[in-house]
Amino acid sequence: MSWVTAVVLALLVASGVMVFVRLARGPSMLDRAVAVDALLAVVVAGLGARTAEARTPYTLPVLLVLAFLGFTGSVAIARFIAVRGTPEPPPPARPAGPAGPAESQDHDEGAGP
Repeated sequence: MSWVTAVVLALLVASGVMVFVRLARGPSMLDRAVAVDALLAVVVAGLGARTAEARTPYTLPVLLVLAFLGFTGSVAIARFIAVRGTPEPPPPARPAGPAGPAESQDHDEGAGP
């Protein structure tokens, strides 16, 4: 293992620990969702670094699947949070129609001579 690979893996382990702390302590659901996405990105980067160091292309399908799952998971969580955060739309207004005889009689009762 070269010293460059060792430094890269050490930095990835450090970032993975920091992301895992955010995942455990995240005060909101959105913080945890972003932490899961970042943790998956760190795992993909670690696998990519290990694959490049070993010069074997066998983990490329695994990397592609993990990247695809990370992307679709992030989009799904973002859509869920966006739908959950929007207020409920008001009910549709009733269309204004011509005043019927019952409404005009009620209105005329209050009128003076």
